[in-house]
Amino acid sequence: MLAIVAVELDDGTSSRYTFALSGEPLRAAAPGDGAWRALAVAMAEGRSIPSLTDDPASPPTAALVCRPARALSDLVPGDSPAATIAAATERDLGADQSNTSVVLGERLLLKVFRRLLPGLNPDLEMTAFLSEEAGFSAVPPLGGYAELVSASHGTATVAMAQAFVSDATDAYESVAETLTAWLLAPGLVSIEFATEVAADLGTLTAVLHAALGDGHGQPDMAPRDATRAEVRAWASRAQATLATALEVTTGDAGGELRALSPRIAEALTLLAALPTAPRVSRTHGDYHLGQVLIAPDGYRIVDFEGEPFASAEQRREHRDPLRDVASMLRSLDHVGRSAGRRATARNGGPLESPGLDLPGWLRRARERFLDAYRVGLRQAGRPIDIDPALLRAYEIEKETYEFAYAATYLPSWLWAPTEGMRGLFEETA
Repeated sequence: MLAIVAVELDDGTSSRYTFALSGEPLRAAAPGDGAWRALAVAMAEGRSIPSLTDDPASPPTAALVCRPARALSDLVPGDSPAATIAAATERDLGADQSNTSVVLGERLLLKVFRRLLPGLNPDLEMTAFLSEEAGFSAVPPLGGYAELVSASHGTATVAMAQAFVSDATDAYESVAETLTAWLLAPGLVSIEFATEVAADLGTLTAVLHAALGDGHGQPDMAPRDATRAEVRAWASRAQATLATALEVTTGDAGGELRALSPRIAEALTLLAALPTAPRVSRTHGDYHLGQVLIAPDGYRIVDFEGEPFASAEQRREHRDPLRDVASMLRSLDHVGRSAGRRATARNGGPLESPGLDLPGWLRRARERFLDAYRVGLRQAGRPIDIDPALLRAYEIEKETYEFAYAATYLPSWLWAPTEGMRGLFEETA
């Protein structure tokens, strides 16, 4: 049984959440119980399941609409994908996520959105567009989806299934551990060799943005020029993010943020004074190394849901692709600094002779990412001139967001925006 629960908070806002129930008596389902596997079977069969009612004679007030995607028969072998899924193993992905992710038969990853957003979830929308319309091979193909259609709430995406990349590793952890090992190793690792991953990511990002640079006849995906109202909203949102970060960030991190806040606010004023409206398109929306998988046959980009603080409407907005670039540059900075912290901790103190020039890596990784990004777009027929001042404003805004996010959800992460923001202004000095 799939239960939809409405939770009303003290401030009057409400949200809806999904829970799978199973057993006798009913209890919260756990991976392995088969509840999520049953949902994937319903996708494969294309079933529409009416909601239960107290009175069997009463009409249902909602329905769970489950549909297979084009690639399902390729992802699940056999004459009957539904039968193959029904017999598949079911296990938890084992990652700390805001959604429930279950691996089925080591072939499908079923992602269930715990918190229901109104309308089409951008993760489903973007995965479907990139894999089915744009032919973008660096996204795991869509296998199916389930939507809740309600008379009172409209449509909301409940779950999606896509190819499970079984032999992939998380790019953030992979890069962090590799850099840590190089820092602790004897000898000296070449900066050019060590920054190959940054160049690869620049190329990958260019291919993604080139794919999103063509709407393929879908109005919601078509690139266009930003409106002046949108540009004004960007500036207002950036200042609001700074205000939120200042309000929720305490301790030493809060003190450093407050000390830098006049310079941050000054840098963000650029967003209100753009001479021309940028070209906007759909973007990843929350692009960092944790959203990239490294597999033996290449990279995969996942999790197109958008930033956790963003509303449902904001997650599906057209944005300047340079925002994705800024986010990944911040992530490269964070992973390098994380490696430095890990190496120091494992060494029991500062390294006397590190095997990698970490400050040099931070600078060169940034350069190589941007160089590869420019080349990749040019090769795709979509050349771009990167405005350094605008890119820096986006990076400062993203780091400000990281303060607000870390202070609210993950205080142990506050070191990253603190050191990252400090580095941004040290470079300027």
